[in-house]
Amino acid sequence: MRKNLPVVVLVGVDNAWGLEVGCWRKQVAMDSPETEAHWGKGVRFDTIAKGFGAEGVYVNNENDIAPAVEAAIASGKVTVIHVPIDPVANAMDAPNYEEFKSWYTDFKPGYGADAADVAY
Repeated sequence: MRKNLPVVVLVGVDNAWGLEVGCWRKQVAMDSPETEAHWGKGVRFDTIAKGFGAEGVYVNNENDIAPAVEAAIASGKVTVIHVPIDPVANAMDAPNYEEFKSWYTDFKPGYGADAADVAY
């Protein structure tokens, strides 16, 4: 805001800390009792952005996401786009989670370079 940079932020909102809730559920086989892991449905990041002087846009239809991003870019203003998402889409019980997890667990030291070239 201070530097007038035309930043566009798209926030996928699942009303929780997404993956953290899924991790808890997987580890202890129950929903997280922690209130800070779950937000009420009234949390609106577009409205919060407006409170700080930015533009805020609420999009609840996937077909409206691209036009909202295009309009935000064209405006040249700091814009936060709030998009509600399915909580399962951002959790460990998401479809193909094991494949997704393997992208990170298959990581080896020296990734992107020969392991012999990496000093430890």
